[in-house]
Amino acid sequence: MENFRAPELFIDKDGLWYADGVLMINNEIIKLFASHLKNDGHKEYHIDWQKHLYPVRVEDVPFFVPSLTGEDGQLIIQLYDGRRFPMPLGNILMKNNIPYISLFWQRDTKLSRPAYAELCKSLIEREGQFFIKYGDNEWLVEEVEEK
Repeated sequence: MENFRAPELFIDKDGLWYADGVLMINNEIIKLFASHLKNDGHKEYHIDWQKHLYPVRVEDVPFFVPSLTGEDGQLIIQLYDGRRFPMPLGNILMKNNIPYISLFWQRDTKLSRPAYAELCKSLIEREGQFFIKYGDNEWLVEEVEEK
């Protein structure tokens, strides 16, 4: 096992995972990798697994939300890897007309167009600002500058 070479891991801008350039299709492995993904605080990512670190290149952000639903009065996002979480509190950041949220780290999750369209069904305007209002929660929709 000492001569085992770890695959080169890559997450594209749409949240698809690749190993050595080949699209990964096994959802259980993707979920395992994603659930052990760590950020070093400098936009560098790695999988922390069994006392080893495996680097992961990320094209945009590491997490992607293809869909969301309303359940029991709260919004639930579903990540590409299959995990489901309550929609985190905080702003929805629009960068180049693409919506991002902060799930684990600052602006680490991109919303798909269908997921954002579903959110926009609950869009309200107040004093020149736009919010998503669902139940008792509100999310400010905020435009951010490209850096």
